[in-house]
Amino acid sequence: GTKIALRVEVNGADGSAVFDFEGTGPQVHGNCNAPRAITYSAIIYALRAMVALDVPLNQGCLRPVRVAVPEGSILWPRREAAVVGGNVLTSQRLVDVILAAFGAAAASQGC
Repeated sequence: GTKIALRVEVNGADGSAVFDFEGTGPQVHGNCNAPRAITYSAIIYALRAMVALDVPLNQGCLRPVRVAVPEGSILWPRREAAVVGGNVLTSQRLVDVILAAFGAAAASQGC
């Protein structure tokens, strides 16, 4: 099969959380492409998993979140791309990549 590259850099230097997926692989011929809505959902899921339950999930909490996804990538495929597998297979790996990015960030902070 085709190797699929998922890459994210999370930058919170200015008080926002910028999720930059530059370097993520191009859309694939199979059905593992994920529409941008899946990417946003994976980000929200990962953030929710890392904050206390008493923090409400609302627009105020999400306002500082910014997302950059390359067009034509597996995370923002063109209209004709098959996407059914992106809702399960790709989204699960995407959450893994996002959580790993935060894990690396936490390790660099000495946490």
